[in-house]
Amino acid sequence: MSNMILLAVCFVIGIVLRQARVLPEATPKVLNAYIIYVALPALALLHIHGLELSAGLVYPAAMAWVLFGGAFVFLLPLGKRTGLSAGTLGALFLTAGLGNTSFVGLPMIEAFYGPEYLGIGILADQLGSFLVLSTVGIAVAAAYSSGSTSGREILRKVFTFPPFVAMIAGFALMALPFPGWAEGVLERLGGTLSPLALISVGFQLRLGDIRQKIKPLGLGLFYKLILGPALV
Repeated sequence: MSNMILLAVCFVIGIVLRQARVLPEATPKVLNAYIIYVALPALALLHIHGLELSAGLVYPAAMAWVLFGGAFVFLLPLGKRTGLSAGTLGALFLTAGLGNTSFVGLPMIEAFYGPEYLGIGILADQLGSFLVLSTVGIAVAAAYSSGSTSGREILRKVFTFPPFVAMIAGFALMALPFPGWAEGVLERLGGTLSPLALISVGFQLRLGDIRQKIKPLGLGLFYKLILGPALV
């Protein structure tokens, strides 16, 4: 219960800080950079290193791929039927088909199930959401906009993303026990992810023009909250 209260408080703190204008607008960029380069890699290295490998781990890793594919099947015909623009449809594929499993999902896993399940969450995040976004997701974004990308650039982004590198390192070092001080340092650094992530999310929340996007928002939420969970 205390974990859930902490997350709610951090989310509200983010909203209040933005409205009070006591921090610059670029604050989320700084928080996000710290999370991506420090907190999330620390969590990935610690919990992947201690993960017990089994065939069942394929399922959380595959979840994001199933959800992203389902978003195409559901949203493509409905989007065309309702006259959504290509840009809006592409945005729906990405936002409804993928989740913010790093900044929101991992804090929720820790709050509901405990830190011992973070390894599974990180696996689902890095081999699922991140890998989908960095490969198929980039291709979709380019196809539904005027942008372009290359296979070489995609591979560079995947294999230089700090949490992904930390996850690979965690697998590679499984046979070597971490000393107690190293686990303590990684745990303390990783423990900063949840509060800072929710503060960042709260700081970036904007609801002012939501009425203008009610149709695509309704389609996306219907898939994300009802059909998507039914698939997995």
